[in-house]
Amino acid sequence: MLRLVAAALLIGFLAAPAAAGEPSAAADRLLWCGSAFYWLSTDAYDSGNDAEGDQYGAWSDDLAARADMMLEAEGNDDAAITALRDAYDSRVVGEMGKPGAKYDVTTCPDLVTSAVN
Repeated sequence: MLRLVAAALLIGFLAAPAAAGEPSAAADRLLWCGSAFYWLSTDAYDSGNDAEGDQYGAWSDDLAARADMMLEAEGNDDAAITALRDAYDSRVVGEMGKPGAKYDVTTCPDLVTSAVN
C-alpha cells in the first residue's frame, strides 16, 4: 500500500506543472527573451531608431503575452506574474551580452511568432 501511495505521488509530481512562482523552462526562456527585447527596444528608441524600437517592442509584447498565458496555466496569479516579470527585467538588463548570461539574446528571435515578424 505504501508503494502505491508513493507511486501515485511520484506520478502526480511528474505530471504537475512547475510550482506557482517557479516558471517552467519554456516560460523562463519566454520571460528572459521578452525582457531582453524590452531593453533592446528602449536602447533603439534612445538612439533615435524608432523602426527598430517598434520591432523589438512588438517582439517583447508577443513573448510577454505568451509567457503570461503559460505562467497562468502553471498556477500563477496576476500578482505572481507581475513579480516574475519585474524580477526578469531587473536580472536580464544586467546579464545581456555578458558571459554567463542565461540565454544568448541572438537566439531569442527564434521564439517570435511569424505574425509579429
